[in-house]
Amino acid sequence: MQNYPPAGAPNYSPSGMSQGPAPKSKKPWIIGGVVGCLLLIIIIVIAVGGLAYLGFKKAEETAKSLNSNMSNSNRRDSNTAEPTQAANTKRYVNSRQGRSGNLADNFVDFSFNYPDGWELDPNPAPNFVRVERKVSGDDGNFTQENFAVGWVSATGTALDKQLMPQLATQFNTQFASQFPNYKKLSEGETKIGPYDGYEFRFSAEKNNVEFWGRVAMLPPPAGQKKGVALVMIASDRAPELSGVEDVGEKGELPVILESFRFGSGASQ
Repeated sequence: MQNYPPAGAPNYSPSGMSQGPAPKSKKPWIIGGVVGCLLLIIIIVIAVGGLAYLGFKKAEETAKSLNSNMSNSNRRDSNTAEPTQAANTKRYVNSRQGRSGNLADNFVDFSFNYPDGWELDPNPAPNFVRVERKVSGDDGNFTQENFAVGWVSATGTALDKQLMPQLATQFNTQFASQFPNYKKLSEGETKIGPYDGYEFRFSAEKNNVEFWGRVAMLPPPAGQKKGVALVMIASDRAPELSGVEDVGEKGELPVILESFRFGSGASQ
């Protein structure tokens, strides 16, 4: 993978790419590169989160004057009862244990369930967590769907409807620089489980391999200063998916999204 991801990507062997001899087909390299970009993207999410803090501080007075339905909704739902765990799923609970640096300073309590067949990345830093669904072929392993959680930083009610589009614009600009044939397809309000949020969706293509992305930002629950960015990437190797509109709506990602919860008791 000499030319993709773009120069400057971390030096690692990305999940989803064959670890044996170089395959004849280019597809596993392309899909692997997409997955590899995800870690780089989460670095960007974290960096933008940190930079956005300064802008949000400046806009805080304006934001505090707004009676935000989104913020109020998340206040009501921050202690929403945890969903019943479905059969054939595992539970992920974010924990402070072992955290350091940015992940310790910007820790967010949350949990979700994910299907048994998904793999949990044992070293997801700089993400809080990353899980992935793969399929094996004669020429390697291919990503079908993956899900990662980063953080976004703000104070008070700064991550509300007025500022979410600004944050999405920053994210979109940096995502566009990392993906080949990138196209932003939609942007607007969304709902993840019981939480109101803001998202954008995109598509990209390289060597006839399609992949689709969805980035959903959830404001901090009441009394907290850190929200989350949920990054979802899917490829045309997932047979249930045919386009960006299916990301998080079909396949196995809905199990994760429907069970995602904030909560101060989640890490205990």
